Amino acid sequence: MRDTILLINPNTRREPPVIPLGLEIIGSALERAGHNVEMLDLCFESDPVGVAVETARRVRPLFAGITARNVDSAIFDNNEYFIPGISKIVQAVKNEGVATILGGAGFSAMPELVLKETGADYGICGPSEKAIVDFANTMKSGAAPAKIINGWSAGIDPSFVPERPFKIDYRKYVANRGIVGFATQYGCTGRCEYCIEAGTKVIHREPAAVVREITDLRNLGFRDFHLCDCEFNLNLDFSERFAGELAAAEPDISWVAYMKPTPVSDRLFSLMKKSGVIAVTLSVDSVALDSPDSTYSFDDAARFIRLCRENDIKLAVDLLTGLPGEPVDSTVKTLDFFRKNRPDTVGASCHVRVYPGTKTHSALAGRGDMAPFLTRPPDDSRLYPVFYNHLPTERLNEMTADDPMFKIEGFENSSNYERLK
Repeated sequence: MRDTILLINPNTRREPPVIPLGLEIIGSALERAGHNVEMLDLCFESDPVGVAVETARRVRPLFAGITARNVDSAIFDNNEYFIPGISKIVQAVKNEGVATILGGAGFSAMPELVLKETGADYGICGPSEKAIVDFANTMKSGAAPAKIINGWSAGIDPSFVPERPFKIDYRKYVANRGIVGFATQYGCTGRCEYCIEAGTKVIHREPAAVVREITDLRNLGFRDFHLCDCEFNLNLDFSERFAGELAAAEPDISWVAYMKPTPVSDRLFSLMKKSGVIAVTLSVDSVALDSPDSTYSFDDAARFIRLCRENDIKLAVDLLTGLPGEPVDSTVKTLDFFRKNRPDTVGASCHVRVYPGTKTHSALAGRGDMAPFLTRPPDDSRLYPVFYNHLPTERLNEMTADDPMFKIEGFENSSNYERLK
């Protein structure tokens, strides 16, 4: 009987390349459970489909697990749509008689659609470290697994420390501007109506386990890290606890994080600085900043900027503006706010990616008056990229041209945290 499990990273985007952390976690969990695992990283391959076919023929695995980290690059200008490339890998492996299962954040957001578009056999929504082991055991027994498996129900082992690097050559990534990632939690409590991860269940890892993972990697010579959570400060108590335990370990690292304006505290920023945080990306939209019903305000953003400055932490802002129904005055007010409060850089976007299943998608579907502002009509049965835009990029360029702090997203092949170096 086939007893090796093949894990495939189909992500060939290299601006910058992203180490497939999710595959490392499930690969480590599978091996710990007694399964043989082979990793196929296609990131730097010139013929990913050919290499996938070759590997499937050689390994003849029990099944192939393929990550769908993102559906597309989410930026309008120079957008990359990843589903066709993932579909080619899925079909190439299936043509060799191998069952396929998808996972990852992109799959979890729209499982039925991604399964339909790629033709994969199965999928896992949410964290997969326990669910993939159950799936492997089911496949090995010859029983029929569920088509779509709920990883949130299976949960995680909060104290689990995955083996890393797990059969991935980090040197290639680091040499090409990649950075080592880690996660402290899964899910997001945010209410952003355009976001595919909003309102998902939040599960925390044990801070001690994450610190151990980072320390082990530091002992191997890796010093620069990026947090892979949706937002680090979903829960203030947890964030302070983790930053405190990491600071106490004195690992001599540098790391960067994504955060939202609230909740924060002086103590959190002090601990973050002591733990090695050198930069933060703050995610905001101009509607939320300018709305009395929002979970954060201009005052919250101003405090966040001040705390970064006081703790010598660089700050990049991801700003989404021009949302459905938003007046231009709101954008002007937001840009003026950042001119006055001055983070290190502001990456602005005025095109809203309309993902199936989000509140923004539901609000725009069937609205004839919104058709002129959409790149194509929203369709619940298709994944292709749809963008909403009523504030022309040229106008946003004019509104920000007087200040080099602002960058219009989509025109540079660099991440926001790279701009802070």
